[in-house]
Amino acid sequence: MTFQQRALCAWALLLAAGCAEVPADRYGVGRLRLEGVEAMDPRALRSCLATDQRDRFDINFGRTTEPTCNQPPFESTTRLRIPLWRWPWADWPLYDRNVFERDLMRVERWYRARGYYDARVTSSTTDPPGAALQDRVTEDAECERLDDDEGCEVELGIRIEEGEPVLVQSIDMDGVERVSDLDAEETEDLRETLRDAWKLEVGERFDETFYEQSKQQMLRQLHQNGRGCARVAGDVALDPRAQSANVRFTVEPGPETRIGFVSLVGNDDLRAATILAVADIEAGDLYTDTLLESARHAIYALGTFSSVDVIGAPRRGEDGQCTLDDDGHGTVDVSIRVTPGRRLRYGFGVGLQAGVLGAGLQQESVPQWDVHLLGFVEHRNFLGGLRRARLEVRPKVIFNRGYVQNDSQDNGQIIPGPRPGLEVRLEMRQPAFIESRTTLVFTSRYDLGPDPFNFFYRHDLDAAIGVRRNFFDGKLSVAIGVHANMYRIAEDFPNLAEGPPFPPSDYELLFLEETIQLDLRDDTRKPSKGAYFAVDAHQSAFLTWSYLRFVPEGRLYAPLGPLVLAGRFRLGWMKILREGQGLDPISAQLGPQRYRLRAGGASSHRGFAPGWLGDPGDAVIPYERDTDGDGIPESYPYRFERNSGGLRRWEASLELRVPVNTDFGLAFFADMGDVNREPSFRFRHIHLALGFGFRYQTIIGPFRVDFGFLIPGAQVVGENDPVVPNRANLGFVDWAGAIHLTIGEAF
Repeated sequence: MTFQQRALCAWALLLAAGCAEVPADRYGVGRLRLEGVEAMDPRALRSCLATDQRDRFDINFGRTTEPTCNQPPFESTTRLRIPLWRWPWADWPLYDRNVFERDLMRVERWYRARGYYDARVTSSTTDPPGAALQDRVTEDAECERLDDDEGCEVELGIRIEEGEPVLVQSIDMDGVERVSDLDAEETEDLRETLRDAWKLEVGERFDETFYEQSKQQMLRQLHQNGRGCARVAGDVALDPRAQSANVRFTVEPGPETRIGFVSLVGNDDLRAATILAVADIEAGDLYTDTLLESARHAIYALGTFSSVDVIGAPRRGEDGQCTLDDDGHGTVDVSIRVTPGRRLRYGFGVGLQAGVLGAGLQQESVPQWDVHLLGFVEHRNFLGGLRRARLEVRPKVIFNRGYVQNDSQDNGQIIPGPRPGLEVRLEMRQPAFIESRTTLVFTSRYDLGPDPFNFFYRHDLDAAIGVRRNFFDGKLSVAIGVHANMYRIAEDFPNLAEGPPFPPSDYELLFLEETIQLDLRDDTRKPSKGAYFAVDAHQSAFLTWSYLRFVPEGRLYAPLGPLVLAGRFRLGWMKILREGQGLDPISAQLGPQRYRLRAGGASSHRGFAPGWLGDPGDAVIPYERDTDGDGIPESYPYRFERNSGGLRRWEASLELRVPVNTDFGLAFFADMGDVNREPSFRFRHIHLALGFGFRYQTIIGPFRVDFGFLIPGAQVVGENDPVVPNRANLGFVDWAGAIHLTIGEAF
């Protein structure tokens, strides 16, 4: 089936979903017009109204998420918005006259919360006019029905006169000076910290949400300073006529507080000692909000509970003041409240693996995708102790090409058609291993099917056991363990290609693996600012190879208004210290098939097909092998393929992400990099590709299509361009580069 045929099938399935209807006796709200909304964002106002309009597909550059009621941003911004069409399956919101009338009052209340105390609704309209008197469609209603057995469409309008906002005239704070256990410099530092928590600014619009957020953030900063008994109050002197607001915050810092009793509620028969150990809160610890939040995240990460609350309760006397111990400290008792979820879980489904496989911390692009069935069983208190065990089985049909055609991808290789495969995964986790926040992790994976790069049918058994520890509320993760990999060619499989080119050699691999991740992004799935750093290291000294492997990576994300500029730099370094006897020459030089350094593809350099960045596949090495069973080895020319991998790799990417609306986005990127088989990096081989892509947001990540174009004259600095290894082909046009279709951001 061609790509175009697949697209037509998908469109037919969407149409089969059916069209939304309006009940015969009701009005469906087709449009809700807000007139006069200039300083504020109409969408922010709409999010607080009960009356809604039917969704319309539009192009709205810069809008990444739908607004939440009474949550910033509120101000109107200059965005290019082009309303287009309504999908036939988009729901019709039903019109309720009483709800709409209450919405008119909500509009004025919303504006007052934004500091516009003179704002008022000057008029409202309904079309057809009869809907203003009767929100039910009767037989004699003067409206045009959407269909014979449906109701009518109504358009509503609200005209608003905003007026001028109240501005913050002054912000004062008192109470910090009453802290007795800090010196003058520490007191001033605390004062500056609290000022930095203010969301209001002098000369700017007063907003109730920003006022409340300021108090909450000030209280959090006091808690972070170890003052669990702290209180923050506020007072606002408003003068709507003068359009001014004078804000005063009153702080009661209270004493430094320590953890008192730690109790656990709701765990049923689940082992309390393990839960408390994972919480890692001890009597006498300095109280902070971060301590409680870290405990909640760690307990929830066990996967055993449907809800987790960690609540601090300061001990107070009858006068409401914090009681003090002999050292002058306050005390905060902590209650951990959990609700167990289902311990035994199982399920069945259908899935799609979209050309990306995981290898340690790295995501590797492969010229392979599959459709699979999925069956799993998981126990979240296996043998007690909150151990987590999961068994997953995936029978699958494997396609040894990408979704779209990139010509010359085979380069003479035999590309088999769809083939069956089987993948089995087993994972076990033991929390609180050795110490409270360390987890013992065992993972194993058996994969029977064609190799993603060489297409020979093989058995691939991978297993690892190690410990993992998170720090700083999960921002830093460190793991160390022992990893094993066994690779066997299934020579008796009837579809095995006879004769050269030969498959890679069988091998057994055992190595130490260390991984470090530092994640400072604001959102792991859809980052807009922050940074991410990772290192993956191997040391192997036994069995088929002795080698060292080191793969560091760094990513940066910077917001440019509604746009996001993302960058990545990644290195790969591998040194073969010893190779076993009887290996084919490629495996002897480049190491194990599963852990070779490759690049190119949807999650790598997008100007190349998966694995095709780097040295050409024209080097030939004599290879001796007894293929006829007479005991005398025959000599064959053994050729490197483009996707054989290398010993050195570097990659650099820059991407500008442009949201079109809440579901769709564009990306413009520049990718560079190189992979070579020599023990040195070739930074002159930049292999520049420019391109663009489309994004559609789904619950599992963005569905994306990227078009990469290799730039003539910018492949190797100071040299003529090498032969183009792959060309993208859409049937009616082709170019030097590649097309990639997958799920998830490139980085």
